[in-house]
Amino acid sequence: MTLPSQWNPVSKGLHWLIAIFVLFAWGSVELHEFYQKGDPMREWWKTLHFSIGLTILLLVALRLYWRTTHPRPQMLGSSMERIVARITHVTFYALLLAMPILGLIMKQFAGSDTTIFWLFEIPGFVEKNTDIAKQLAYLHKELVWNTLLVLICLHVAAAVWHHLVNKDATLRRMLPSGRES
Repeated sequence: MTLPSQWNPVSKGLHWLIAIFVLFAWGSVELHEFYQKGDPMREWWKTLHFSIGLTILLLVALRLYWRTTHPRPQMLGSSMERIVARITHVTFYALLLAMPILGLIMKQFAGSDTTIFWLFEIPGFVEKNTDIAKQLAYLHKELVWNTLLVLICLHVAAAVWHHLVNKDATLRRMLPSGRES
């Protein structure tokens, strides 16, 4: 089987859509902090954050499915760069799945229902346990989120490295324009 020269449009679209939704999730959780507890706008931003998180979970699951059923282009760069890229991709998927799952379970143990886009609620299905909720909050907000931020920075740096130093098509073939050259 001949590998394609660039990512297919669905893979590209999911990549950029997930990136945008991660930015929106980050923004929404930061914006809720501008409001006092009990302010309806604070709750609005939190609902948006949880809704975006669930959307990311679904998009990442779809991207993983798509990735396993459609050929991806040959990785470019040295053998060490390709190994690091594989590790980075696996870690990205694990973190992008873990973040919303941890957030949902954290809310569950905090004794909260989770409203999704003001359309429906995911009801509580575990007994309230604030100690577990705090531990999950630490994992969600500190450990996984900060690891994800570092990985995003490395991912962007690697794309720039491939483009400016290696002068290969790694970055260009993932751009939405569809042109590799």
